[in-house]
Amino acid sequence: MLSIFHSKLAAWEQRKLGELYKKISEKNDGTYGTDRIISVANMYFKSDAKISDKSYLKTYNVFKVGDIAFEGNKSKKYAHGRFVENNIGDGIVSHVFDVFRPIMKNYDLQYWSYFINNENVMGRVLIKSTNSSTMMTNLVSKDFLKQSIAVPFSYEEERKIGEFLSVIDTLIALHQRKPFL
Repeated sequence: MLSIFHSKLAAWEQRKLGELYKKISEKNDGTYGTDRIISVANMYFKSDAKISDKSYLKTYNVFKVGDIAFEGNKSKKYAHGRFVENNIGDGIVSHVFDVFRPIMKNYDLQYWSYFINNENVMGRVLIKSTNSSTMMTNLVSKDFLKQSIAVPFSYEEERKIGEFLSVIDTLIALHQRKPFL
């Protein structure tokens, strides 16, 4: 099935990340409260967030659906940190996270979520755009936005790939839940 899928792929093109995303510095103007704080590490709304001074929320970055944020914790799976895509709803994240907003006219949220979490693709980008420290890496935004990546030529192609990968994930999850005889 995979070879059939590959044979139908349209041409891809090289694009600079700065043509696809822009770094944003939109601060919370008070629109979002503690109930809209997003945990970047796990992508959920932190219902138990405790902030004693509500004015501190104005230091938080706005993080809208489709935006990506850099999470610099190194792990076995992500040697240089990773990007996460907001697919849970508009909210806010700590000012320590760099947030990038898509500037593409059309984009498939599902495709980009898989793409930015692919260490084989993003690892090479992050090698060239991060500074390493003991436990974390720091993103150099201007270097990140200069990096080129191969992307599908069309939105329709993104949609098909995102759908395909979602089906594969579902099949894997179902197989892992199947009891062994």
